[in-house]
Amino acid sequence: MKNMKKIILRVLMVICTAVSFFLLLTSVISLKINDTQAMGKAIINRVVADSDNPNLKDGVRFLEASGLEQTLLMQLPKKYQVEMSYADLYRACEKYNEQGKLTPKDLNLSSKTKLEEIINEYMVKQINHKLKEKSDEVYHAISIYEYSIFVVALLFLLAAILIAFGRASASVPLAIASVGSFMALWIAANDITTVLQANVYSGLRVTLSQGVWIGLIVGLATTILWPILLKVTKEVKVKK
Repeated sequence: MKNMKKIILRVLMVICTAVSFFLLLTSVISLKINDTQAMGKAIINRVVADSDNPNLKDGVRFLEASGLEQTLLMQLPKKYQVEMSYADLYRACEKYNEQGKLTPKDLNLSSKTKLEEIINEYMVKQINHKLKEKSDEVYHAISIYEYSIFVVALLFLLAAILIAFGRASASVPLAIASVGSFMALWIAANDITTVLQANVYSGLRVTLSQGVWIGLIVGLATTILWPILLKVTKEVKVKK
């Protein structure tokens, strides 16, 4: 009976470790825009301002004067949301290393209208521009990020193995893996937000989904509870 309780406790803690890893790996960061028409207008103005083509500028003036611009903007969805997980970001890093740039597809950007396509391409163009500006730092950061996913997976695995063998030291790799993977997503979300707000539209925001926070909470809760429960079960055994 005593051994059964110990086995159940360890199995539960291993499950919690697996849940934390799964949520932190597969939960998403979300790019959200609550006013797509305002963003569309801002991007059209930026495209025109950045272009040296007088025909483009005349064409936009004509669209604006005729009311067709507003008609096109009305075709945009009221809200816009793009989601990327830790695994998606890893794949995007691989693509950037291979191609030296990112495409809308690499960032899970889809479009149903020509204007949406233009907006997506413009956002990606700005991201690529910023990546190219700091290419040395970017390639170094990407290398770290690509290796980090394997390190995180190994740390979670190590924690699960140590828990299975009843080692209190499991809390160390579990804490590092939980906090490390969360921070990688948090930094990515903030960096993308900064670039897009400065170069595309101020109303853009990249946030962490609920799953990411739950993954962090489960990981930290397991980190704290495991050595406590292990100590309690050992003390009970000694008293008996």
